[in-house]
Amino acid sequence: MAAGLSLLLLPIGLLLGAELSLKGLALLWLAGTLLGLSLFGFRVLIGGAALVALLVGIFLFTPLLPWLAQSLVVNQAPQPADLIVTLGGGMHCGEGQLEASSLARVEKGLELWKAGYAPRITLSDTVGEIFGDSHCPSLGLEAQKRVQALYGASGPEILLLRQMRTTHTEALATAELARARGFRQILLVTAPTHSRRALATFKKLGLEVTSVVSSEPRFDMAMVKPIDRLKGLEAVVREYLGLLVYRLRGWI
Repeated sequence: MAAGLSLLLLPIGLLLGAELSLKGLALLWLAGTLLGLSLFGFRVLIGGAALVALLVGIFLFTPLLPWLAQSLVVNQAPQPADLIVTLGGGMHCGEGQLEASSLARVEKGLELWKAGYAPRITLSDTVGEIFGDSHCPSLGLEAQKRVQALYGASGPEILLLRQMRTTHTEALATAELARARGFRQILLVTAPTHSRRALATFKKLGLEVTSVVSSEPRFDMAMVKPIDRLKGLEAVVREYLGLLVYRLRGWI
């Protein structure tokens, strides 16, 4: 019974870290199983099961989650700029392919470039550890290959932000690049629910930034159906936790 109830810890772990490794998930399950061996621990697991069920019901069947999601979105009208910053998303490490959210961001960045808003874009050269696999290919390098395959020498100037791990490191690298190259106006491209935290992080460093969101391929942002709310739950929870952590660290 304890081993079964401890499985409830797994979705919680995935909400806190979607790239949690198989080993990490196994340790989380084992911790829950050991907790359930005592009477107190077993009661904690029972209470946790009831709480998780209640919260999931609230998020799936009330307008709360759509409202929370829309509160995270900052989408501004694009304007001429020196640089288009496309923030990193996710990777399918096994296949070495960009996740849908990463493709959407690159697509939006290229759309802005083609419309003449800026002559250059950044791509984030990520380290594999942030995806739970040290051998995972660099998101930025894979994206660069795609852009060059599409446009060749006629494409935008691509600037790689090296060894990126977080939105904060992307902001720091962009600020350094802007100072070195004299860039003033920046168009910031990221997923809708990530845009508020990203914009605040870049503005904290004194950058003049306009937030232009990409499409959201992972779920319907309107969240009319419960299935879309379930799919969007992780992104929304992680962003609010991210806002809290960034505020505590003084990054926003």
